[in-house]
Amino acid sequence: MLSRAADSLYWMSRYLERAEHSARLINVHLNTMVGQSPSAAERHWQRLFGSLRIALPVDENGQILAAKPYDIIRGLTFDRNNPDSLVANISAARENARQIREQLSSEMWEQINRIYLNLNQRSFDQVWNDQPHAFFREIENNTNLFQGLTGSTMMHDEGWRFIQMGGYLERAISTASLVDAHYAIYEDNGLEPLRTDEYLQWVGLLKSCSAFEAYCRIYTPTLHTGHIAEFLLLNPVLPRSLHFCADRMHQAVQQIAGITGSHRSQRLTRLTGRLQAQVRYGQIDEILAGGLHTYLSDFVEQCQQVHLAIYHAYVDYQVDREVKG
Repeated sequence: MLSRAADSLYWMSRYLERAEHSARLINVHLNTMVGQSPSAAERHWQRLFGSLRIALPVDENGQILAAKPYDIIRGLTFDRNNPDSLVANISAARENARQIREQLSSEMWEQINRIYLNLNQRSFDQVWNDQPHAFFREIENNTNLFQGLTGSTMMHDEGWRFIQMGGYLERAISTASLVDAHYAIYEDNGLEPLRTDEYLQWVGLLKSCSAFEAYCRIYTPTLHTGHIAEFLLLNPVLPRSLHFCADRMHQAVQQIAGITGSHRSQRLTRLTGRLQAQVRYGQIDEILAGGLHTYLSDFVEQCQQVHLAIYHAYVDYQVDREVKG
């Protein structure tokens, strides 16, 4: 595979995963912000922007613009000048897909165009005044449909592995940032049930990972912050847990190495293997005792090292070889 194709498939997957994650978080936020006090609303906005890894919007006096939800949500969705908006991420995903059209199935190409056109044919005022929840749910469903079409119509060769690598790397960083943003303003030993006024906040965290029902099946609907952290970090079969994402990343790297030759990906294999071991053998009591923020920051930093190693092994490597040749 040429470096251009590897790079485009990798980033197409990351941009779509980021768009799906943003749409879900915004939708959950809109559902849980009704009737909040000003101080609670401010904390809510802090969690949302921290989860999305975006600087919180403030006015000229440094005050959070929480009083203007219309402007904030518009900036997160339809603002083309905001590189973190939904329209920017989906446009970037489509552009990367266009550059490697020959690598995609017809069904994949049609679906990513459908996502792009459905978004660009609407105005924010129309969405805001009509059915905003239905709109964000549609973004989620359409991007998930693209993932399903990818798995069922694209050859599971090297290109498909780069899509898997990009998607799960983005998802791992997103989950870590989401959990960190929620626990950053909360101190608890994780053993006591949550108070009634805190319950909805933590339901929102689980719903932001599409994990509330799954959590209830394992731990019952009585929420504990320690159980929530354990579930979202260390559960091996939850699709958005750090454990699950690390397993899939390492698996994709091993499969790519088997196709291209292991000498090009030795460092990448070691990095993803270390990340996998960290969550596979981690214990939540030890993680909480050592500081959850420290653990999650280290996890994200290791993910960034994986990203750089991917470029060194499969993108920059190809460019250097072509220049020398």
